[in-house]
Order: sequence, then structure tokens, then C-alpha cells
Amino acid sequence: MNTENSAPSTPDRVRSLMLRWRTDSLVNASPEAFKTRIDSFLQLVDHEMEGFQDPQRQRDLSIKFHWGHHHDFGAFALQGRMAERHIDLLAAFIDQFKALPLDLSGCKILDIGCWTGGTSLLLCAMGAEVVAIEEVRKYVDAVNYMKDAFGLKNLQARNLSLYDCTLPEFQDAFDYVLFAGVLYHVTDPVLALRLVFNCLKDGGKCLLETGAAQSDKLILEYEGPGIFHSGDQSNLSRGGWNWFMPSAPTLKRMMQDVGFTEVDCGPVVDHRAMAVGKRLEHMDMMRGGLSQRSVR
Repeated sequence: MNTENSAPSTPDRVRSLMLRWRTDSLVNASPEAFKTRIDSFLQLVDHEMEGFQDPQRQRDLSIKFHWGHHHDFGAFALQGRMAERHIDLLAAFIDQFKALPLDLSGCKILDIGCWTGGTSLLLCAMGAEVVAIEEVRKYVDAVNYMKDAFGLKNLQARNLSLYDCTLPEFQDAFDYVLFAGVLYHVTDPVLALRLVFNCLKDGGKCLLETGAAQSDKLILEYEGPGIFHSGDQSNLSRGGWNWFMPSAPTLKRMMQDVGFTEVDCGPVVDHRAMAVGKRLEHMDMMRGGLSQRSVR
């Protein structure tokens, strides 16, 4: 087989889109000023700006700024804690799940838990209008700085929690919701999934990725904020602070119970799972014991 004439793989095509976000494409900052500002974010350690009373009881990654995904800015490169997961995720939703086109022109997407904007920038490069939300203010500030520096018109980043997505502008508004790396960090996964369902237009899709329990049973493992998996407290680099880890059958059942149809849930691999669900039309859900009684 002549590989020189082979079409590039989907991961390579997605990866190439990140070339748009290099310092030679800046429009509102010089490469030197851009690097200085990014360096200032990387030095940021601040719990008060997040409204925390006791930093000892909060996530390290919410107090100290950590870059999310690998990014070669041309004049300099940053290593992210999640490496190239942003590329792998979108490529999987395109190739494996057949749920996402490479060209997102005309689509409006909600990116929940955007961190330092790796997935948001990719979705923008694919042509989408992106609303990115993140509960940690320092990361939102960084994404908005990059938005302004690159002169991006199809991105807005907002300092909101998923649970703030009851605001009117989020209802029935999005063609896709990217809900990656978040579900296992929330205290109420059923309500979270219902809020995502409500954010979608009829016919819209939820693209979900989460930490997951390695089990074929209908279980929801509880970890809680006292379990850490890596890193060091001395440099505020610990990972953990997870709440509930669903098994794949549980994830599929929860998505169906809040209203999603055509749910396609992949296997759990290395304690991670991916799934896609479609909102065919808005419908009610079972409301006994629902933690937010007024939710649509």
C-alpha cells in the first residue's frame, strides 16, 4: 500500500486544525505579549478569585492554574495534563460514533467544562459557533484572552457551572453539547444530564465522555473528594475529587431516563466511557425525588 497517497486520518485532520491557533495568526497581540500573558496565567495560584473560603477543601486544579491540553503555539509550546485527549475525543465522535461531522459550519455547540479551551478552539476551527462554560474563573479568563488575541468571532467563554444552564438563553439552543470529562465531577449526574437534554434543540446530540466504573452491572461507584489518583499536594498537582463513576449500563440507563433516545454507549476502557444520545423531542421525565423540582 502506498501510504504517501493515502488520505490523512481523522485524528490527523483534527490535529491540523490546531495550526490555526499559532502565534503567526494573532491579530490583537504580538507573539511576545501573547507569551507573556499566557505565562502569567501559568503562574496563577489564587483561591479567592474563585470565591473559596478554605483552599484546603478545594481541588488543586481550581486553585492553581494548570494547562489542559497540548498546544503548539508556534513560538512556544505547552504540555497539557490531558495531552491530546481533545483530538482523540472529537476524532472518536466523528469516526467511531458517526455522530459529528468534520465541518460544523452553521452549528451551535455548547462545550461544558472547557478548561483552557482545547476542545473549544477545535470546534471553532471546524466552523461551529461555540459557547464554552467553565466553573473555574481563571480558565475562562485564559480562554477569553485567546479569543481576543486571535480575533475569534465564533467563541464566547462564560464563567458558569453546568447547573447554571437553566438560564433562558441555554434552552433548546444547541445542535450539539460536548459533555466531556465532567459527569463524574458533579454531585447530581441525573440532573446534569437533564440540563444537557434541555439545552439541545430537537434532533440535537449530546457527545459525552466520563470517568467510569469497570463493571457490567448497574452501579454508580462513589469516590468523593478525598480520593486522589496522582500528583502532589506540595505543588497543587493532584488529580481526583471525583464524585460518582457510572458503569456503562448505568450511563446508558441514566441518559435514557432523562429523555435521550438512540443512546450509543461504548465500552469502558481504562476507566473511561463515551456515549452519544439524541434528543428526538422534548419530553417530561420522572419527577419523584428530583433535586430541582422546577427543571424543565
